Amino acid sequence: MRLWRGILSNLSSALLAVFLAVVVWVVAMYEKAPPRTQVFPTPIPLKILNLGPDLVITGTMPTEVRLRVRALSTSWDGLRPTSFEAIVDLQGLEAGAHEVPVVAKAADKAVAILGVDPAHFTLNLEPVAERKVRVRAKVLDEESIPLGYVSRTPVVEPDQVTIRGPQTSVSQVTEAVLEISLKSARETVTRQDAPTLLDSAGNKVQGVTVTPAAVVVKVVIERQVGYRDVTVRANPRGAPAAGYWISNIKVEPIMVTVYGRQSVIAELPGYLDTEPIELGKATQDVIKRVALALPEGVLVLGDGAGREGILVQISIQPLLGGQTVHRELKLQNLRPGLRATASPQSVDVILSGPMPALQALQPEDVQVVLDLARLGRGTHKVAPRVVLPDGSGLEFKSIVPDIVEVTIE
Repeated sequence: MRLWRGILSNLSSALLAVFLAVVVWVVAMYEKAPPRTQVFPTPIPLKILNLGPDLVITGTMPTEVRLRVRALSTSWDGLRPTSFEAIVDLQGLEAGAHEVPVVAKAADKAVAILGVDPAHFTLNLEPVAERKVRVRAKVLDEESIPLGYVSRTPVVEPDQVTIRGPQTSVSQVTEAVLEISLKSARETVTRQDAPTLLDSAGNKVQGVTVTPAAVVVKVVIERQVGYRDVTVRANPRGAPAAGYWISNIKVEPIMVTVYGRQSVIAELPGYLDTEPIELGKATQDVIKRVALALPEGVLVLGDGAGREGILVQISIQPLLGGQTVHRELKLQNLRPGLRATASPQSVDVILSGPMPALQALQPEDVQVVLDLARLGRGTHKVAPRVVLPDGSGLEFKSIVPDIVEVTIE
């Protein structure tokens, strides 16, 4: 009996010693790396598990949660969003509203999760419904189709789609609509896109998937007999003034619709000229409204019709050219009492610009200046400066030579 008492006494002492050693180790660790308790800075994505195959979540619900965490300082910096998991388990739940808890776990057992925000929330489950809906093409801007063209009945492929989603949302859908614009269309228009689901009031129904995801709507545009589209060509007569050229010609509209006997319309070359536009040695833009030169029995419909139906803008610009002029250097800002000598005393200046300005250029119009300010006695290298008439349109290109030696005595 005494033997057992001794064994138990020794065992108790050993266990107490182990316990005290663990306590001392824990205290030492906490002193060396004390634990930190705070909200983890990054939200944790919320995972939904075991949602029934015939159910769908409706309404709003959180997609992530915040965690209040306690961990040793040595472990804290190594924590990542992937170090945690936040789960809502829907096992066994049926349609209706449910208060569901959020369960958070840490991958590291030494990390404690002290709080979850939100810790629970209300989740609404609805049965999934599925049915077919006919697709309707909604034609826009049909009134803008040019004269002489007509649109045919829209063709939708496929003409039905399958919709799937919450039962209440699916029951609200009355039609699927895809809009197609025929604005100024002269040829067949095709659009491929996802149809919009509408209720009986014309409002969009959200949260419902459509299969197939896109449908095709095609509207055939045909030209009527006796009508034709032709381009417009300006008909300038004469030439601009000497030294000027036609840089651009614009007409508006650039295309018109004509009508007449089919035999006459078919023989048109694809364009019509305007009435002649006299340039009269112009030195600036010519802007006029004129009529089209129409064959007998042909009429213009819509834009471009009438005696002033076509707006013509003819841009007139001076020809560009180049010229080299020889000029003596002009010395400026030489200090009093000093004398300067340039070598060479004249330079060649290369200019570019409008030909009329070059042809009218006078010797005194171009000056080449050497600025000697702040220069004292000695030999200096100075870059000449070219002075051109204001508003001439001329551009200085280069000087030969571009550096001049100046001796100041």
